[in-house]
Amino acid sequence: MQEKKQNNSPIKQRILQFIDELGVSKREFYAKTSISRGTLESNTGITEDIIARFFATYQNISPAWLLTGEGAMLISNEPLKEAVASDLPSGPCQQCILRDIIIAKQEDSIELLKDKISQLSRQMKEKPDDIRQTG
Repeated sequence: MQEKKQNNSPIKQRILQFIDELGVSKREFYAKTSISRGTLESNTGITEDIIARFFATYQNISPAWLLTGEGAMLISNEPLKEAVASDLPSGPCQQCILRDIIIAKQEDSIELLKDKISQLSRQMKEKPDDIRQTG
């Protein structure tokens, strides 16, 4: 009997790596992100929606790491907080402003990621055999 070969995309592999390092079960991950069970194990590609849900749930993940595998897995918002905290009033207002700044930065990252995903999708359509061989 032939073994079923599983070819997960590099992005799926990195998500699975993150889940493993986080120490949560796949079941917990699927419940928390609202991603359909089995998505990461299937041989199908990964959609923008799945990536968006992942980033919405785990906001400390580096987009560059997820897409390319380069750099650190996690990002830290500490330098951002330190840069703006001294100019803001303390208390709940400061936390709201920091949250809004972080959200704006994340929205910018999401837009960049959507552009990158679209670019990669176009490249796959133009030269699917070349990309699969090098990927």
